[in-house]
Parts: sequence; structure tokens; C-alpha cells
Amino acid sequence: MTDPCRIILDVDTGIDDAMAIFYALRRPGIKLEALTTTFGNTDTSIATENTLKILELLGRPEIPVAPGVGRSLIRPYKRMADHVHGSNGLGDVELPTPKIKAVDEHAIDLMIRLVKENPGEITLVPVGPITNVALALTKAPEIAKLAKGIVIMGSTIFHPGIHGPVAPMVDANFANDPEAAHIVLQAGANVTLVGMDVTMTTLLSTDMMADIVAAGDPASQTLMKITEFYVNSYKTMYPGIKGCGLHDPLAVAIAEDPSLATMERMYVDIELHGELTRGQTVADRRRTANELHNANVCMAIDRARFEADFVALMKNVA
Repeated sequence: MTDPCRIILDVDTGIDDAMAIFYALRRPGIKLEALTTTFGNTDTSIATENTLKILELLGRPEIPVAPGVGRSLIRPYKRMADHVHGSNGLGDVELPTPKIKAVDEHAIDLMIRLVKENPGEITLVPVGPITNVALALTKAPEIAKLAKGIVIMGSTIFHPGIHGPVAPMVDANFANDPEAAHIVLQAGANVTLVGMDVTMTTLLSTDMMADIVAAGDPASQTLMKITEFYVNSYKTMYPGIKGCGLHDPLAVAIAEDPSLATMERMYVDIELHGELTRGQTVADRRRTANELHNANVCMAIDRARFEADFVALMKNVA
């Protein structure tokens, strides 16, 4: 029996973050050590409360939740994703006020502590803006080599970027803090990028949602009710699309099972200054850049296997 994949999941909970928490807690091969929270889909305080609500929904109050930063490294936070995630971050579905509380430890310090206590064992999986991870690496640079890896839901190289930013080729997480993305990519860690090039090929369709609801798991039925808002926002942003992107749960899945993805090793950095390109992932794929390679970039996904695993976990029959 192989050892479980031990992860710290850094979230801006958010609808697809909620799906990622479900996936991490229900996947037998994953041990969710902690959740840390950040800004992005909503502000950090709401993301923290939503994370606690999802843990209670799943009956897992023992998982520690550590609040993190509330803005990017150099710019104030502007909340701009209510049209995607709802005014409360959970599709305007009201869950009970959580009885459990966040821990009295900052997300950055929790990351550093757990990585140092478990060298070579912990994978950091940031699925929101990666400011917490960047600050942890700045405060304790040694954890870049002590962490098993950092699997980032972020980047796009070929797929058009999100609606809203001026930059036409930028994903939401890197757009929210380009400097943090730059710091993490240059820190010398074992980095994997799970970006829009692959996450937009894995979709949760309305048929899949109906199948999950029909299975009768109460927590998943609530999650699918939350997800209806997300699907409707995708229909507005991407006319003709058949579902919503499974961005964050895909990053969690690849953290456990990299064989789901076809990856290319390349040198990647983030544009910080361009009027039309700030936040853009710049990939140097030339052979002359081989010695600079700093990231494994997911280029294709075993979509059928991942989607089948996702549905099975949501149905709670895996």
C-alpha cells in the first residue's frame, strides 16, 4: 500500500474550491493535513467561513483551517468575482453558521511549520492567488526544498484568459497577484502548473450534476445546488459551453496522481509590467532554456478518468 499524498490546500473558497475540498477529503489516497485561506473569489474572512462551512457539511471538523493574507503583495484587493461565485462565495446558497473555528495560527506559519516538521512529505496545493505560499517561501526559503512539491492551480499558455482583466492571456489566480506567482516560480521548489490549458477541458456538465444528485448523498446534493450558480455564470461567459470548469479539484487530483496529466518541463516566469500582459505566464520552450527549467506544465489531461473519479467521489460511492 502506497503512502497517502499529504497536502495543505490553500483556498479562496469559492465554488470550485468547495469541490476541491470535497475531492481532497473523499479521495482515499489523499490526507488533507490543513486548509489555509486567502482572498480571490471572495475576501479572506468569507473564504475562511465558507471553508469551515464545507468542513461541517462533510462532517470533518477536525481539519485545521488557518486564515491567511487578505490582499496581494503590492495592490489592494478588489472583489470582482461575485458574478461567478455569488455574493457569499457559495452561489448564494446559505449554509448554517459554522460551529467550528479557525485555528489561532497564520496560514504562512502553519505552512512553514508543517513542511519543516515533515520534510519531503507535504505538497502545497494553492488553488487561489498564491500570496500565502510566496510569503511562506520569503519568510523561510528553505521550505522550497523541504516541501515535496507545490502544485499550483494557475497559468495559461494557449487558452484565452478569464473575462475581465485587460491582459488577454491571464488566469484569475496569477492576475490577482503576479508578484507572488513570480516569487514562487523562482524559489527553486518542485513546481507543477495546472492551468487553464487543461482545467478548461475538464467540465462538470449538467448531466453529471444530475447523476450526482440522484445518488442521494446529502452533502453532494448541497454542493450541486451551490454549483448551479457557477454553471449559469459559465453559460454567460462562454456561450454554448456544456458545463463549468473543474479547475481546483483537478489540481488536487494531479497532486495525488501526476499520471493524469501529460506535462512538459519548461522555464516559466510571470510578466509584471506590461500594459497588456501583466500577470501573463511566459513560457520559454526553447532547447537553449533547458538548464533554466523550473516547472512541470500540464499540457493535456486524461479527461475521462478524472471526470469519472470526480463523479464517483461526489456520489460518495468510490
